[in-house]
Amino acid sequence: MNTVGIIGYGFVGQATAKGFASSKENEVIWFDKFKEGGSTFDEVIEKSEFIFVSVPTPMFSDYSGMDMSIVEEVVENIAEKVSGTTKIIIIKSTSLPGTTAKMAKRYPKVNFAMNPEFLTQEKANEDFLNPTRTVLGINEKHMRSSSAIGDRLKQLYETILPEDQPYYIMDTTSAELTKYMSNLMLASKILLANEFFFLSQKVGADYDKVRKAVEADKRIGIFLRVPGWDGDFGFGKACFPKDMIGILGFAKKNKVDMSALQAIWDKNIKIRKNRDWEHMPQAFTSKK
Repeated sequence: MNTVGIIGYGFVGQATAKGFASSKENEVIWFDKFKEGGSTFDEVIEKSEFIFVSVPTPMFSDYSGMDMSIVEEVVENIAEKVSGTTKIIIIKSTSLPGTTAKMAKRYPKVNFAMNPEFLTQEKANEDFLNPTRTVLGINEKHMRSSSAIGDRLKQLYETILPEDQPYYIMDTTSAELTKYMSNLMLASKILLANEFFFLSQKVGADYDKVRKAVEADKRIGIFLRVPGWDGDFGFGKACFPKDMIGILGFAKKNKVDMSALQAIWDKNIKIRKNRDWEHMPQAFTSKK
């Protein structure tokens, strides 16, 4: 029996819990200090061999970057209880590149992994059980003996996913960056589609026919409909704006030119009527 603990029971934590609980081979318990009905924090840590951290990573209120302090505080509280054991702390929260590696260095006797999620808020439970790929980031010190962590995590996922499920095992920083690149490539595609929609209107082209012909090219893919599912232009909700702000702030701090991505965000702010992410609970923090 695999014992799985979830810290943070938002839409990611709930999808993770329900997904693993779908197999009789797994026992799942969870804790969230803002929700009733779960176990205590100490019970989850004591009883679980796999401990998934899925707590919020909000944006700074001035849009300068992303706050990792909640993740770091939770990991600190877990690490002191699992140091020297075979338990694995798996970071599920979207984390800035290098976050997991930094924590692994801070707590050298703790087993860490980074396992990014690729869920949509509307279909999180369904997405969790039907992923296009599963990314497993392993702390570099364990890379030569990935069976100690990577294979254990893969075996856990094999209890709920198809036999032909693609797995990508890499270092933790690469896993963190995979999440950002995936989301922001999608966000960028949305903005480019919007620009061609506006151009189509200007020249009298039928955008719907244009996009269907373009979507036929498998290199480009689908989801080019404009306006979007919510009737608005650009992208909204929580994930794309938060990830955009997070990586732009991170790039600026590390003096990496991401001016193309900055232009995408600036255009999104210009054309997006409903900034719905600004009204979502725990989306922002005033901490710096």
